[in-house]
This record gives sequence, C-alpha cells and structure tokens, in this order.
Amino acid sequence: MIHEFKDITHDLRVDADAVVVGSGAGGAVMAYCLARGGKSVILLEEGSYIHPEEFYRDQWSAMKQLYRDNGMRAMTGNLIIPTCQARCVGGSTTINSAICFRLPDDVLEEWIEKEALVDIDPDIMKIKFDEIEEFLNISPDPDDVQGNNNLLLKEACEAAGIKAAAFNRNTRDCKGCGLCMSGCPEGAKLSMDLSYVPASVEKGAELYTDCRVEELIVQHGKAVGVIGHFLHPETLKPQNRLEVRAKAVVLACGTMGTPVLLQKNRIANSSGMVGKNLVNHTGTGMIGIFPEPVNAWDGVNQGYSCDVFRKDGFIIEVFWAPPDVIGIRLSGFGLHHKRMMSKLKYMAGWGVMIRGTSTGSVKARSRGWSPVIHYHLNRHDARLQQKAMKIIADLFFAAGAIEINPGIHGLPLEITEPRDTRLIAEHNIKPTDLAPIGNHPMGTCRMSEYKEHGVVDSHGETHDIKNLFISDASIFPNAPGVNPQETIMALSAMFADYILTRI
Repeated sequence: MIHEFKDITHDLRVDADAVVVGSGAGGAVMAYCLARGGKSVILLEEGSYIHPEEFYRDQWSAMKQLYRDNGMRAMTGNLIIPTCQARCVGGSTTINSAICFRLPDDVLEEWIEKEALVDIDPDIMKIKFDEIEEFLNISPDPDDVQGNNNLLLKEACEAAGIKAAAFNRNTRDCKGCGLCMSGCPEGAKLSMDLSYVPASVEKGAELYTDCRVEELIVQHGKAVGVIGHFLHPETLKPQNRLEVRAKAVVLACGTMGTPVLLQKNRIANSSGMVGKNLVNHTGTGMIGIFPEPVNAWDGVNQGYSCDVFRKDGFIIEVFWAPPDVIGIRLSGFGLHHKRMMSKLKYMAGWGVMIRGTSTGSVKARSRGWSPVIHYHLNRHDARLQQKAMKIIADLFFAAGAIEINPGIHGLPLEITEPRDTRLIAEHNIKPTDLAPIGNHPMGTCRMSEYKEHGVVDSHGETHDIKNLFISDASIFPNAPGVNPQETIMALSAMFADYILTRI
C-alpha cells in the first residue's frame, strides 16, 4: 500500500520486520528483496511520488519539483562544484541518465584487499548483477534513438581506432526524448519509482511518502526503529508524527543524507569517519561545433561512451542538457556567449568522468537538513581531466568539428585548428582552471572490516550499532570509476540476503 501526505490525518505508530529509509537505488532494491523474502517492510521517502505525466519538461521547474535544494546544491573548497541529488520517490534514479555499469572485478578486488571485506566476491556479485539486469531490462538502446550527439562520438572513436559503445541503460522502449534529467515523461526509464518500488509494494511493503526521518531509536546497542514527520509537499512544514518500530533499520538516504542523519543523532561514529572520505567522479565537459546541425537535444542525452581509458582513470561520455543548463556551463560572457548560444543546434557535448584521488566531507548543520559539503579538487585530478580533455578535443576534430570550446581558463575560448589541441596538453593546469561537476558522490560511511577505518562492515551493518544497516553509495570505499547505480543495487541485494537471516 502507498500512503501519501494527503492520506495522513493523525500521528502514526507502525511495527514491521524492517524499516528502509530512502527509495533510491539502494532503498528500493532493499525493500523489494526483504518483502520478497516474506518480511513486513516499511519504506519511507522524504519526497513525493511524482508520476511521469506530472514531470515538467523545462529544467528549472523540474529542479524545483525533483531536486534537493532546488538543484542549487554545491560542494565548496578551492572551487564551487555543483552536485545534484533528488528528493522524490525513486531518488536520484529518477533524474539520472539510466546508465548502468557493473562494478569492475579489479575494483572489487581492490576494495576486498584494502578493506578486508568478506562474503563479497566477483562470482556473488555476478549473480546479483544478472538478476538486476533482467529485472530492469538493462541493455544498450538502439542507434535509431541515440541521436547525432552520440553517433558522432561513435564515428570519432572509429576514426581514431578506439572503441566506443552504447551504454547499458535501465530503459524499455526509450524514444530518445533527451529529458532524463527532468524525469522521463514517457515512463521509459525504469527508475526505482517505476520498477522496484511498485514491485516491493506488490510484495506487501508499505510505502510512506513525504516523510522525513529525524530520529533513530537505539536501545541496548541495537537499532529498533525511527521517528519522523510528514512534510507538506509545498511548504515542507512538518505535520503529523510517524514512529516505526522494526527489527532492522536500513538507511539508504544517499551519500549526503545518511551521514547527516547519523551526525544529527550522534551515533555510529566511533571511527570518526561518518561524513569523511567524500569522493566523486568529477566531470568536465567540452563543446564541439559542427558544420551541419547536430540537434543534440534529439536522442538519448547520454547514450555512448568510450571506456578504453578506464584503467588510466577516466571514461569519456556523451552529455547533453537543456539549453538553459548548457548556457550556464559555456565559457565566455557578453557578445561571445551570445554568439556561442546562437550555434546551439550545431553543438555536440562530450565530457570526461574521472576516478580521482580528491576527497572531501559532509557535515550536518545545526539547523536544517541540507549539509555543508566541502571538497578540494587536487592537482592530480586536474591533470587527469586535462589528459582526457586533450583526447576529447582530438576526437571532436576527427569527427569533423570545425571548432571546439575547451572551457579551460587560460586557454583560448575557441580552438579552430586541430593542431592547436596541443595547447590543452601543454597548459600548466591548476584545479581552478576547470569548471567541473560533482558526479556520483560516494564514500561518506565507508565499508570496511577495520572498525577504526569504516562505518559499516561487509554486510552493511554499522560497527557500533547492531541491526542498523546502510545501503547506498556512502558505503563505497572509494570511487569505482564507473557510474555507480547498478553497484548500489547489487550490494543492497546482497545485504538483504544477510538481513533475511537475522530477522
């Protein structure tokens, strides 16, 4: 059953085998697996249940509807780096580009060795990946919905003698409308709100939306429940109280939300690592101008990538966004910027996502629930982005671009000669020369068998409090170098198997 704000008229007390806080990639899969296992499950989501026909098609309205802090959230340090998380049923799966990567075996083996993880290995993960991919129809979209932006990268890589491939995505009958960041209006993206959440409800789970969890109930060293309040969907003012008592409490509030909840409750932090070790797949984009229209808004917004450089620390990915977002990200001002925007239909957008070494932190504020996010982009990561940007520039020209907009401070706003891409490689780059985006925040409640080094163990259970589990990207030991949502789901399914033996 689904309980929305309009259905709640008084304070509630509910009992269940498990309560799961957050309905994104981790929480939705956890709720489904536990309910499928015959357990009574309460799934709590702070945001509302927005259906495909209710999604806005303009980005700014969508950000107010679906994004935390109206989409204005940013990490601060030596740079101001935008980072986005969702506030709705389905979490960030509702607003992402549906990209699904399996966790590479070499990364998993690195995690196992570094953090002494147990009961996790590539063979077990493969079983979970297989199940998830079948459930979500994870597969490449056909070229007839990819659009020119994606196919140009494919052509460029072929010309350069390197491999590009269509992303595996959790979609069915994608029409290539390019509106993934606003929530798919066609219902073709099998985000959690259209897949695991309704499936968990069919298995008997109870979903409560518009409910912010504020207190974790701990007795005798064990988590036994949560307390929260229902929020008015428009004013966000708290109204009726909800208390859930359960044998297992699972936090899946995301890399930002989970540490804030633990910090507010002053628990599970004997290691001192709650909120520390924030990592990202920091991304930087580049625009190429072509002689013929590209119409990059036509087709999958992120459909192709080149991952041959993954072990070097980066993946090249196509990107696109609505014109207002592209306009903000373009370099230059005044007449130059106006002239660039006049070329919008001739633009293609490709970028880099790095597996870097920079770290940061997430800290709860004394008032409110939006965190203070600190992140320092180091020179190593800036150079890694620089290396990738040189390759991207060369790929643009290989595909027939007549001009690129490198977006790197200290370089020309435009490069029109292929030989001049050397300027990118020769530039004495500093982190502040870039305008990156904080993709996929992870790591703030690290998984490790070393109690002094991590917040949870190999089964997602906190070292300090029994029956308190975490199942989101905050548990990643470091950045895996690939889009994380499928890994979050697989780990969540594994943790659910363990929890089923405990409750």
